[in-house]
Amino acid sequence: MKNLVSLTYIDSYDNSKIKSAVEQAFSNINLDSIIKPNMKVLLKVCLPGSMQPDSAETSHPAIVQGVVDVLSDLGVNCIIADSPYNKYTVSHLDSVYFDTGMLEVANSSNCELNHNLKIVNINTPNGVKAKSITLLDIINDVDVIINLGKIKIDEKLGYLGASANMFGLVPGEMKSLILNRMNTIGDFNEYLIDIIDALKDKLIFNILDGVVAIEAGETQRMLSCLAMSENIFSLDASIINILGLNYNNTIIKQASDREFIDIDNPFEIVGDELDTFRLDDFALYDYDLNTQIHKNIRQQKNYFRLNQQRPTIKPNRCKGCSVCSRICPTNAIMMRYDKNGELYADIDYSKCIFCNKCFLGCPYMVVKLKTPLGFKKLHKTINKYNEEEK
Repeated sequence: MKNLVSLTYIDSYDNSKIKSAVEQAFSNINLDSIIKPNMKVLLKVCLPGSMQPDSAETSHPAIVQGVVDVLSDLGVNCIIADSPYNKYTVSHLDSVYFDTGMLEVANSSNCELNHNLKIVNINTPNGVKAKSITLLDIINDVDVIINLGKIKIDEKLGYLGASANMFGLVPGEMKSLILNRMNTIGDFNEYLIDIIDALKDKLIFNILDGVVAIEAGETQRMLSCLAMSENIFSLDASIINILGLNYNNTIIKQASDREFIDIDNPFEIVGDELDTFRLDDFALYDYDLNTQIHKNIRQQKNYFRLNQQRPTIKPNRCKGCSVCSRICPTNAIMMRYDKNGELYADIDYSKCIFCNKCFLGCPYMVVKLKTPLGFKKLHKTINKYNEEEK
């Protein structure tokens, strides 16, 4: 992937300036040779909830409008989509679209707002934290994806940018289930990379809104930066550099380890220089990849026990064939002897990545999936709308 990053100094959400910057960035990487007329383009915006545009927590409608205007000139069809936290329903989506200004963008631009509530499971054979991920089905209805994220510093996860915005493709309530089985920031980052790797053929461009950013303490701060790149990790690396963070404490280190980016030469800048945007007093949290996401590990384990679907094996039913142990990709299943000297399979959930290979591969069908109430509730809602869509 190319590592060119376009940086533009923009000190307000002026539509003409934004459109001009997007046009220039598209030209720099020759994006109009990739995007063809009548293509369906998914604009993966950042809509964590029903917040006003001036909160700086969501994609600003002026940024989205500028991108839509440029794409409309190229003759493509745009679909705005994200999955807010909590309920993933049509009524909740409509509320979020209205509050964040996305409805106004859609009405003024004749682009679509996603109401497809179906989900899809995607195999990720190269995944580190997941061998299968569940995402919004809308990704199957489009030709390409353009990622529109925000620059934020989060109290729990540290730096959030272009890569973190892809987590929004995980269906609403399922986000909490996934986050609560991640122990560290590094675990979460690996999961993000798994998602990005699964979508690498469709994810063609990334935009980060740092006109107004969120620094530590959830305070707004003018960074006056609109950053764009074909390479999602190069884009994040450029902002991490501006903020003065150490690459080794961020997702860039893990992306480098998995050969998605060269950490020694992560980006090349076009447009305004990095020094244009540096703020020496931008408030940051001192986190590294080993920082625990959950301050209360006991509480985390209780949440996991109550809400996470997971494979189970009753020792007295196990036949001791060791098939599950051999096919487990993370060696989470060990064969042990019971008091009668009989072999049985024992699952180490700290290593389990919930790929369900043991469940599918057990020749005696003694591996069962324990499905808690929270997990059932999520899928009951989604399945209801799946049936309505048929």
